[in-house]
Amino acid sequence: MKIIKLITVAILLITILFFSACEMKKSGLPHSTGKTSEMLVITNNKAQWNSKIGEMIKEFFGQEQVCLPQPEPLFTMFNIPEKSFSKMFKSNRNIFIVDINEKIEKPQIESKRDFWAIPQRVIKITAPNDSSFINIFNKNKEAILSLYQEVERERINKAFASIKQGKVIAELDKNLMLTLSVPSGYKISIKDNNFMWIRKETLQESQGIIIYCYDYTDTNSFNLENIIAKRNGITKKYIPGPTENSYMQVSEDVILPVAKQINFNDQFAIETRGLWKVEGDFMGGPFLSYTLIDELRNRVITIDGYVYAPKDKKRNLLLQLEAILHTLKISEINE
Repeated sequence: MKIIKLITVAILLITILFFSACEMKKSGLPHSTGKTSEMLVITNNKAQWNSKIGEMIKEFFGQEQVCLPQPEPLFTMFNIPEKSFSKMFKSNRNIFIVDINEKIEKPQIESKRDFWAIPQRVIKITAPNDSSFINIFNKNKEAILSLYQEVERERINKAFASIKQGKVIAELDKNLMLTLSVPSGYKISIKDNNFMWIRKETLQESQGIIIYCYDYTDTNSFNLENIIAKRNGITKKYIPGPTENSYMQVSEDVILPVAKQINFNDQFAIETRGLWKVEGDFMGGPFLSYTLIDELRNRVITIDGYVYAPKDKKRNLLLQLEAILHTLKISEINE
């Protein structure tokens, strides 16, 4: 387990934000507004939004979410010139401010939490000129993106907080020694030793959560090839399709699955995204999973969320699952 600890420390160091962060919390603030994954970008003027700075911002925050069957952007952006940034816009959940000010000597980044509303993330980059802004933005854009994604997950989990599915939560703790904030509408389809399949079904769509655990042997558990092989073995055994001898598998026909190391609730994990299909049928959709270590029990845990929505867009449905999966906690061992 020492290797995993060393990797964890390395990842945590990488994810530290090397810019000025001013965290401010105020009571009595209104609830933030805005649709899921919506961002308000404030520029000095409209021309700036159509310049190289604006194009760079649009290209980065508007990039396609990886491993979706149809193109969908990470964020939908709206531009407001600084002079029009009135009180009515300040309750937006995600606000990114560009300020080119020749009076300052060096660029700086301010990150403010719950500044005008709750939950909210306001990030402002002030730079003396365009080239200086572009340089500091490119160096910190991944960290900035993570902060906005974090507040999106928080907003979703706040909405789910009052409608938790207590029976499912209790079964998870009892059978897998895990805590997960599962909202109402989800039911347990299958539970077995070290496995549970939870899903929510409507007439239009399906959202499922698969959780499985197995003994930790070495760091090969975090290789993408092994993560995919383990998932395929689990879904072939437990997740049947609608026709005889059909079952869920990872699809590598059009889009290959991708994996990256992340800080998952202050713990090293591998995030995997890809597409799934049903062998022997025509169903399919996106999935994402997190693979991490339970050091208390020397086991690997994978928690996986998938979406089936053949007539609808998938980004927001998958983001709901991402938010739920991020509430995962490993139960302590009772002495």
